[in-house]
Amino acid sequence: MSSDAPQGLGASIRLLLPHARPVRSALLLGVALAVIEVAIGLALPWPLQWVVDHVLQPSDRGEAVPDNADILLLGVAGAYLVLVSLAALADYWSTRLLSAAGLQLGNGLRRRVFTHLQRLSLGYHNQQRVGDLSTRVTSDVDRSQDMLIQILAALLPNALLLVGMVTVMFVVDAWFTLIALSATPLLVFATYRATHRLKEATRSARRAEGLVAAAATENLGAIPLVQAFTLENTQGASFATLTGSSLRANLQAARLQALFSPIVDISAAFSVALVLWLGATRVLDGDMTLGVLLVFMSYLASLYKPIKQLAKLSTALAKGAAATERVFTLLATEPHIKNRPTARRAPMFSGEIDLQDVAFSHGREDVLRGVTLHVAAGERVALVGRTGAGKTTLASLVPRLIDPDRGRVRIDGHDIRDLTIDSVRDQIAMVLQDTVLLRGSLRDNIAWGRPGAQERDIRRAARLALVDEFASRLPDGFDTVIGERGANLSGGQRQRVAIARAILRDAPIMILDEPTSALDPRSEELLVEALAGLPGDRTMLVIAHRLSTVRDADRVVVLDDGLVAEQGPHEALMQHNGLYRRMAETSLTPMGVS
Repeated sequence: MSSDAPQGLGASIRLLLPHARPVRSALLLGVALAVIEVAIGLALPWPLQWVVDHVLQPSDRGEAVPDNADILLLGVAGAYLVLVSLAALADYWSTRLLSAAGLQLGNGLRRRVFTHLQRLSLGYHNQQRVGDLSTRVTSDVDRSQDMLIQILAALLPNALLLVGMVTVMFVVDAWFTLIALSATPLLVFATYRATHRLKEATRSARRAEGLVAAAATENLGAIPLVQAFTLENTQGASFATLTGSSLRANLQAARLQALFSPIVDISAAFSVALVLWLGATRVLDGDMTLGVLLVFMSYLASLYKPIKQLAKLSTALAKGAAATERVFTLLATEPHIKNRPTARRAPMFSGEIDLQDVAFSHGREDVLRGVTLHVAAGERVALVGRTGAGKTTLASLVPRLIDPDRGRVRIDGHDIRDLTIDSVRDQIAMVLQDTVLLRGSLRDNIAWGRPGAQERDIRRAARLALVDEFASRLPDGFDTVIGERGANLSGGQRQRVAIARAILRDAPIMILDEPTSALDPRSEELLVEALAGLPGDRTMLVIAHRLSTVRDADRVVVLDDGLVAEQGPHEALMQHNGLYRRMAETSLTPMGVS
């Protein structure tokens, strides 16, 4: 796994910006409108200054009021209304454009994260918690998206307003501006310290929230186990510990966030009081006009408003940066199984499989230790062996769900690593040991074996896999919506659906991992006959423990301790007093499961 992940807000923005290319026009226009809004905001106090210095103040000094004062006042008032209206219009379109761009960016990023997760190797998924990965796809992307929207729609305009106000103030009276901003260094220092601690607290909170989501997902997916072993209290206590950690981290973030407003308010009060005292003194001494003082007071009051707004944004930005870090850490993870640069599409397979001195290990544990095996096209081979002998691992090498540590896997003479992954897997049908169904109709779950398949082909596969026997009893037949992971079907029914899906694929190679373990003997017999009677010559690798499934194979391959211990037809192996015979007399019974 790559450790290339964003560190801080700036790095998060740099990583997000390349994903903003599709909405670049909307972003640029939104930012331009935000700049216009800031410019108008800077101009708003000056009509008041002109009225005070050129209309009201001459009257106070006994000077003549301009003859057209009423017209001038009306013009100034109208100009003020026009400026405010333009600012409101710019604010509306800027916020709309930037928010829409941020939402589109987030949507695109979410799709990319989800697609990337589909491509990551099984080894990666086996080491991760589903709930944590789900959090990265959903709430982490949401917070990254919100962070970018806040930066563009709130942080950028407020920062521009701050810079603009300070610039204008320096141009008007640099010395007085330095006095007005005398409390700013203390404010900046305090904000920096609090923000740094807030980032750490927020990062801890996101990690804790990921663990909470993972624990919730795992627990809800194992409710039967929890209730069967009365683990409710144990799981509840464990979950309470995780939520307690999350609560403490979020409370720490909330406490640090709460510090910002008082710091800003006290700094603002100090600055306003100082400017009011010194400014009034200068006006009385004739060193400053009342209109300019009012402009300074207006700017100063407005100056701390964006500072306060930026302080409030710090929590959202810190959470967004932490979430972005988690998202891009995932995106930086390279799939272990991937196409070589020179990989080409696979030709149409006949189904000949060769494993040449194949070795594979999980960490330090050797699963396969140099297996060489040839499977002829159209041959049906049963893989048997004790638990942990390497049967599923060997079968997983053929569709490149895993790659060997040593040796080669060839199909029709082609090293499968020289072929594109999709073109290899498209020609392999699988029934996994853990039957997986997705939410959708019964028809959908079968049709996923070959998207776009015609109804008659779906019905035929369902009939061969004995799905039609129970489909007719479902409320809506083949249109019945299956619950998550097929929860409203029995284990045997789920297994039949998985077999129907594999039959529909109509691939030259079929891999069946315990395909009939949840079926009764009669259903198993019918299904085995249906599989044997499929049209065309297709290669089958069948992992099984039942003798009724194994003995009809053309050849039985016995794995033991990561090696091929024996191989041959069932009858021939039974003539030898070897491992297969001992297994057949104990575990490989018609109803036995090892």
